[in-house]
Amino acid sequence: MDDNHLLNLNPQKTIRCLETILDVEELQKIQDAINENVQQLVNLSRSHLRFAESVAGRSSWRQRVSRGYYSAYCMSRAVRLKSSGYYNTDPTDHKKIGDLPANFPDKSTWEDFLIKFRADRNIADYDHTVSERALELTSHTYISEALRFYQVARNYLTTLGAI
Repeated sequence: MDDNHLLNLNPQKTIRCLETILDVEELQKIQDAINENVQQLVNLSRSHLRFAESVAGRSSWRQRVSRGYYSAYCMSRAVRLKSSGYYNTDPTDHKKIGDLPANFPDKSTWEDFLIKFRADRNIADYDHTVSERALELTSHTYISEALRFYQVARNYLTTLGAI
């Protein structure tokens, strides 16, 4: 992402700061750019999920968990970008995966799931000594829940007019 990209600012905050000096059409251009970025994150999420769903075999549990997690992470980022304008490329952003807006459907359930998913993705990606049994949920359960989260988040973003 280049230094002049809109997401280096908080675009929602930018809109609030500029609404007294820009006309509605100009503010809409910023909103359209936000929505375009949200759609790109949704597309990336779906791509990760398709890959996770396509990986078969008992020995591929790590890849299912990893790609499934990144699908959920991209959707979390899309929701956070649209709802608050927050976007960050720093690796510490992963800690915010469960930071969903107050009006997100079943917020606490999804927050708990996403935090658990992050912890197990770290196990899958970084701990070579364990098997799938070390996870709280099976890789197949993570994929099916990632699909449900994708659908819930997509519906949420649709209600916000983002996609």
